[in-house]
Amino acid sequence: MGANEPMAVTDPAPGAAHQGPGSSVGEALRALRQERGLSLAEVAKATGISPSFLSLVETGKNDITVGRLTRLVQFYDVSVLDLLPDERHEEPDVIRASEQKLLHSPAEGIDAYLMISDVDRDMLPMLLVFEPGATLAEPGRHQGEEFVHVLEGVLRLEVNGQHVRTLFPGDSAHYSAERPHLFSNARTDSRLRILCVDSASPL
Repeated sequence: MGANEPMAVTDPAPGAAHQGPGSSVGEALRALRQERGLSLAEVAKATGISPSFLSLVETGKNDITVGRLTRLVQFYDVSVLDLLPDERHEEPDVIRASEQKLLHSPAEGIDAYLMISDVDRDMLPMLLVFEPGATLAEPGRHQGEEFVHVLEGVLRLEVNGQHVRTLFPGDSAHYSAERPHLFSNARTDSRLRILCVDSASPL
């Protein structure tokens, strides 16, 4: 994503979107389950995620990996954008650094910030911040396409379990998101920041 000029993405302001990691997503998941009259045990059986873990996610007491979140939204047949407050705007959708929302923390040392406020769009742009050495716990896989652009640090990108690429600041990659893909911070002495853009209904 981008225009004719380089895009500058500043760091989220301290505490700007940390009202409780994943709390809004968890609340939305709980609302979906209750609206459909499902018990935690029923959702657990259908998705392979334990009832106790589901409960912790729904109450905002635990974060969830991309893989597990994918299973849940596919089970409920919704988009990840459906889990967020519906904030529609007729004007250009401008997100200030202090307004970036923490979508969830897919693994220890990794935060995913939503960079869009209007859910009625055809893409899902996220800012992923990796602490030194951090890696996703499991490969992601979902419908649509995915584009990544390295803003800071060094990204180790593995696609389909065999194609490994090292990307540096300014480098980009595009691939089918239906192929398993895994992100890792290739450096243990510095953080990694990447822009990740998924096509509509990526999860």
